[in-house]
Amino acid sequence: MNYPDTVTVLRQTTADEYGNPGAGPHAPVATLRGFLSGSAVFMPPGADVERGDRLVIGAETYDVEGDPKRLRSPTREVMTRVSVQLRRR
Repeated sequence: MNYPDTVTVLRQTTADEYGNPGAGPHAPVATLRGFLSGSAVFMPPGADVERGDRLVIGAETYDVEGDPKRLRSPTREVMTRVSVQLRRR
């Protein structure tokens, strides 16, 4: 699979007392390859992306909507699909 886009994963730097993402700033945690198609980003299997993350692709920032989906063939995971929404500035 060809993943032409560089995707920077941004994650909350603080958490509340229950371990939920806090209100602090997002910081880069990973740079991956992927591709944007409509309101979804496809990345390699096992991509380190979580609910609440933000993805930077080119000059745009996207909010991750819901949990990433691990797409599988009958024998193995083949890619990760993440639903996203363009972040309003």
